[in-house]
Amino acid sequence: MAHVAGRLTMKIITVLVTIPVGIATKKVVERTWTVARPADAPRKPGERDVRWQDAVGWAALSGVGVVVTNLVARKGAEEVWRTVVGGDPPPRKLTKGEKKMAKEERGLAKEPAQSKPAT
Repeated sequence: MAHVAGRLTMKIITVLVTIPVGIATKKVVERTWTVARPADAPRKPGERDVRWQDAVGWAALSGVGVVVTNLVARKGAEEVWRTVVGGDPPPRKLTKGEKKMAKEERGLAKEPAQSKPAT
């Protein structure tokens, strides 16, 4: 039961850290766009008047913002946990991609080495 409570507490801490980090990252991404391109960001890339370069640039910049927000929020929440609790935070659940990679690695480790045919 303590494991479940620990994970729930970690999720709450992560949300509390993510909110200000997300707001700050959004402002940085928007300011970066404004410096690079004086025109407004293409919020709806499907519109006719949006250029490909702008749509792809905004997508890349937004993607970087999302990744940075996730990284900073998780690391920040872990630091808050260590400061408050004094120990390591509970491990996070693996994503589908991470589970798939782990499964493939286990499969490769189990396969015997194939011998080369004699020539």
